Amino acid sequence: MDIDLKQKIDYYLGLPYTMNIAYREDQGGYYVASYIELPDLTMTGATPEEAVKELLGEKPEWLETCLKLGIEIPMPVQNKKYSGKIALRMSPSMHAAVTHIAELEGISLNQYMVTTIARAIGHEEAHLDHKPQKKEKQLF
Repeated sequence: MDIDLKQKIDYYLGLPYTMNIAYREDQGGYYVASYIELPDLTMTGATPEEAVKELLGEKPEWLETCLKLGIEIPMPVQNKKYSGKIALRMSPSMHAAVTHIAELEGISLNQYMVTTIARAIGHEEAHLDHKPQKKEKQLF
């Protein structure tokens, strides 16, 4: 292996890729270790530790193959910075509906949307910084 290729492999090995470990129940059960940014690099094991060991052992060879074949290697997502703010577009009727629900719960539209998204992705419910006001609206 030439020095330039070794340096490139070492560079990619030093990047903070996001590892994911999941349990699969099929075929008697096993663990799958992978990198979110490198979906083609996946290894398995009987335990999480074994799957990770296999993944870490395979990574240098996988990187070498990609570099030799000219396959682009994605950068880690952790290098991106997130402000915590997003612009969200929706239909006017949806906007009205979610605003109405937030008002019924006595919270801001932003807090309602953050809580709803947190529930959808499996996070604990977002904590309210204030006690919700009890508002009752007549619906009929």
